[in-house]
Amino acid sequence: MQLYYGDLIPYLPALLKGLAVSIGVSLVAAIVGGAFGILLYAGRTSRVSVFRAASSAYVEIIRNTPLLLQLYLVYFALPQAGVNLDPVAAGILALSINNAAYMAEIYRAGFQSVPAGLREAGAALGLSPRDTFWRVLFPPAMRNVLPAITNQTILLFLASSITSVVSLPDLMHVMMGITSTTFRTIEAFTVGGLLYFAVAFLIASLSRIVETRFIKWKVA
Repeated sequence: MQLYYGDLIPYLPALLKGLAVSIGVSLVAAIVGGAFGILLYAGRTSRVSVFRAASSAYVEIIRNTPLLLQLYLVYFALPQAGVNLDPVAAGILALSINNAAYMAEIYRAGFQSVPAGLREAGAALGLSPRDTFWRVLFPPAMRNVLPAITNQTILLFLASSITSVVSLPDLMHVMMGITSTTFRTIEAFTVGGLLYFAVAFLIASLSRIVETRFIKWKVA
């Protein structure tokens, strides 16, 4: 079998458009999931037993069930409850739900790595618990978990390819369409794989730049 990439040239705009959809869906899911993850972390460390139990149950259930199953439940089960979502909205919701559980654990590891003396120092300075959290604990915690957040963001972007099964027009969906039209399966998957790699490499590179140039401090 002879490989020939010339047949893919007319499909390059479609591939780039699909890549843009993958990036957009992943970006929204990263932001929403990251914000929800903070709430889950706060719930897991809450003094209220109901919040603590509910947050812990959410994290354990999501982390121990497949993302594909969660996507199917969002896309096919919610309409049974009267909530109809298009493929893009369903993909974003499923990825956000999944990402939040992992981000909550990352935050927990980050805050546990911050020395208890910092919390005591914040109290000694007369800071409120809220100010102590955001001004004293949050910055070093984020610095400590930045590599883990980067890895989770990359995994989230790569996992977004699963959303193609509900016809979300992402890069994987475009690749599958090209293979069924041109029968250039290896060529289409090779080009698509390189595009996935390029974005993942860019995310990792930007994270290293942020870590080395913009975050000069570290709490061991």
